[in-house]
Amino acid sequence: MLKKRALRKIFISLSCIIIVGILYIFPDKNESIKTNITKSNNDNDIIYLIDNNNYISRVSTILTSDTILDKVKEIISILTIGSNNYIREGFTKVIPKNTKLLSLNIQDNLVKLNFSKEFLNVDISNEEKMIEAIVYSLTSINDIKYVSIYVEGEILNKLPKSNKKLNTILDRSIGINKEFNINNINNTTKTTIYYMSKYKDYYYYVPVTKVTNDDISKIEIIIKELSSSKILGTNLISYLNNNTELLSYNETDKTLLLNFNEGILEDINTNNILEEVSYSINLSIQDNYDINEVLYYVNDKIVSTFSLK
Repeated sequence: MLKKRALRKIFISLSCIIIVGILYIFPDKNESIKTNITKSNNDNDIIYLIDNNNYISRVSTILTSDTILDKVKEIISILTIGSNNYIREGFTKVIPKNTKLLSLNIQDNLVKLNFSKEFLNVDISNEEKMIEAIVYSLTSINDIKYVSIYVEGEILNKLPKSNKKLNTILDRSIGINKEFNINNINNTTKTTIYYMSKYKDYYYYVPVTKVTNDDISKIEIIIKELSSSKILGTNLISYLNNNTELLSYNETDKTLLLNFNEGILEDINTNNILEEVSYSINLSIQDNYDINEVLYYVNDKIVSTFSLK
């Protein structure tokens, strides 16, 4: 009897060792899929394309290039109509078909692009959107802050069709999807705010630059607009509760401290802030402030810290 029990224990032990070995050599298929999905999500890059509602929108993609120079080339190719680069369903490219990037140069955070003459064939309704998409896409790359555009070697200092004046060195201060609510052209403020939108099951962010005569700070404008009920009739989405109040704020040492009432919380019992809320605020802050970190307080008690770099 004892001998049989001993043999049984040995058999069970050996079986366990064999099973563990098999699992080690042939890992669970679902676990491999999860790992690949996680890796892909971490590797996402950003480009700006026209969405189904005619907004220039922030869209995730995966660039295959490693160097900054090659990333610029790849992004320009993706943005060009007729190129073979895949883009998500529901979005369209902005640079005219057959446009070629003749040359480019990068120096001191400035990228100079020299396009072929087909670049000027853009439709008048899309010429400003094209410039915005190029500038915002390329400045999504680390170490690129400014863009200059040339056509056949000549600097582009006006829009191709409307002849509207264009700065020769462009950055995100040009704004995007601009909306004007001004009484006069003096003392205007441009504040870019990121809303969410949706195409089928894909959620993405849409930046809108509000041009106003407001005499309040940009962070106050951001919170006021994201918590406003006025966006309910649009295709834009904000999850920020309209009872949210920014009680105080302070900018110091590349850090922005924001002190809210309980309206910003998803659940007052857990002190959680919805990810969609913090992303909208953080992306908006990133476009309007030279900030590395945002600290969220509720009634003077810290609840979250976010790095923007």
